[in-house]
Amino acid sequence: MYIDHIKEYQLTQRLLRRLPVVDPWTTAVLNIAPEYSSMVSMQVAHYLSHGRRVLDIFSVDVPHPGESSHRYEVSFKEMGEALPIAYDKVILCQSLVLTGRNFKWVKEVLLDFGYENDDIITVSLFQHDDSLFECDYIGEYCSQMPEFYWQRYNK
Repeated sequence: MYIDHIKEYQLTQRLLRRLPVVDPWTTAVLNIAPEYSSMVSMQVAHYLSHGRRVLDIFSVDVPHPGESSHRYEVSFKEMGEALPIAYDKVILCQSLVLTGRNFKWVKEVLLDFGYENDDIITVSLFQHDDSLFECDYIGEYCSQMPEFYWQRYNK
């Protein structure tokens, strides 16, 4: 399933219009898998801005398929332990939630940090039908592996 820039733009706009209003001073965006999700994370952060205050964005590296998540979890726990001190809410943002495993472990760490379920908003442009994790806000469900237009450059 090929996603051109027009389809990506349309899905992003549909997704943004459904997001809840948040306080940009006390909400952060967690850019999950930044090599794939930076565009949608940046769009979310700017869309939810208010009074010229854009939400802060933090990149969270996650394992590639078949790779253990252990070192990524350790790294996120070290980086993320200050999040509850500075932010009341976090938005987990990813371009594609395929299995849901990454959102699952990131959310579990955030809950261990003291966040409540209502403090964590999950957003994805695409979510695979078979995902074990259900996002709060989804641009579109998919049954095939999407290929974004910008992925073709690295072939």
